[in-house]
Amino acid sequence: MTTIQSQQIWVDQQNLANTKVVKCQINTNDLQEDEVLLETDSFGFSANNITYAALGFKMGYWGFFPAVDADNSDHESGFGIVPVWGFATVKASRHSGIEVGEKVFGYLPMASHWVIKAGKVAPHGFSDVHETRKSISPVYDQYLRCAVDPGYDANREAWQLNFRPLYMTSFVLDDYVAEKANSEVLLLSSASSKTALGTAQLLKDQKSSRGASYSVVGLTSSANVDMVKASGCYDAVYSYDDLSAISTKAGSDARYWLLDFAANGTLINNLAKQLGDSLNEVTLIGATDWKAQEKPNPKLLNAEIFFAPARVKLRQSEWGHDTFLAKYASAWQRFAAKVNDQFFEQSHSGAEAITQLYLETLNGTAPTKALNVVTFK
Repeated sequence: MTTIQSQQIWVDQQNLANTKVVKCQINTNDLQEDEVLLETDSFGFSANNITYAALGFKMGYWGFFPAVDADNSDHESGFGIVPVWGFATVKASRHSGIEVGEKVFGYLPMASHWVIKAGKVAPHGFSDVHETRKSISPVYDQYLRCAVDPGYDANREAWQLNFRPLYMTSFVLDDYVAEKANSEVLLLSSASSKTALGTAQLLKDQKSSRGASYSVVGLTSSANVDMVKASGCYDAVYSYDDLSAISTKAGSDARYWLLDFAANGTLINNLAKQLGDSLNEVTLIGATDWKAQEKPNPKLLNAEIFFAPARVKLRQSEWGHDTFLAKYASAWQRFAAKVNDQFFEQSHSGAEAITQLYLETLNGTAPTKALNVVTFK
């Protein structure tokens, strides 16, 4: 078969609740030199993907997978394709170093098929260097070959789909914080989010071996306090409604460092009022509360914006790609064992079900404990 019908889910960039399913024809005979056709096997989906859409213009996420008309001309209607992380199989290849049937893991569009242009081909994987891909970091362009990836486990694909990209941020954020932290109270907002949980686990479990005396404190909604405590990833957990208890417990001479995953300006302002000059540092990481009416102002807060791909690139260059993957895989396996009972797997199949999951996640009604395994067929 030379002609394949690709299903793509397009999202209105100005109105994220407006979606449509678009079908495109891909003729494998039309592939150019070094182009590879990937068929999406499965992908994960969570609030993190909504962040990609909400920050699509500000951070450049809309540039990875441009929506195009059926005739492959650039589409100017204001729609885009939300990025996801998933597994894909090579269906056709015009690159001598990439074989049909290979299974890879990486950054994909919400689409059943996608054509990339392979470059930087190595034993561990390859990158998409396609001219139409407007990338914000080479880290997002890498596709790992599952056959040689130390982080791949065929029995835990649901975990890899939903946690691996988020835990990668946790992994390098922990590495960054460990260089600077010693005795601070580390406050993690949106403590129930997967990225915050992963970061907290790494910080807490390695505290002793680092000879550090910092404490790891989770901040979350009152409804999630018990769940976050049960994870065992934090030294203490407080509700957003009980911020005064933080300073009472820590003492008057405590110094605080906020690792913010929520991007809720009102929350940060309330914390700043509560802690005053004791709030030494603010690092902005994510935007789980993308609907927040007030966004944090990095300049007023003297806050730093943490961009995980830059840290990944730094450590990959310093440690080497194989060592980086091995260290990551080891950390990931420890975390997965720790929170194994906190989540459940949930399957979604077909464009209609995928759209429904997207809208429920957008509206905040999708279960946060679900490990979503999403397929087009």
